[in-house]
Amino acid sequence: MTAELATVVCALIAAASAITVAVVEKRADKERKRTMARAERRERESRLSMELMSATCELSVVTATAMREGHTNGTLQPALEKANKAQEDYRHFLLDVAARDVAKV
Repeated sequence: MTAELATVVCALIAAASAITVAVVEKRADKERKRTMARAERRERESRLSMELMSATCELSVVTATAMREGHTNGTLQPALEKANKAQEDYRHFLLDVAARDVAKV
């Protein structure tokens, strides 16, 4: 093998290695972005779920108190509105996720 041929072979090997590393890095970057997007969706879902549970608990307590005391004392309507808003926010989140998943196909 001549020196020029050896140089060309070494250059080709180095180029192939660089291309392989670039492809692997691009795929890894894409997977990292997907993982971060999933984590952000899980975080948002968890936050909305906690708000929904809190609103439901508050509504339950207010309803039980109203039943025990025989009147709402003005606390039932705000608790009901909070529960409705939390439920609506959660529903919008689910629709958003479903629409995004359908758009991927």
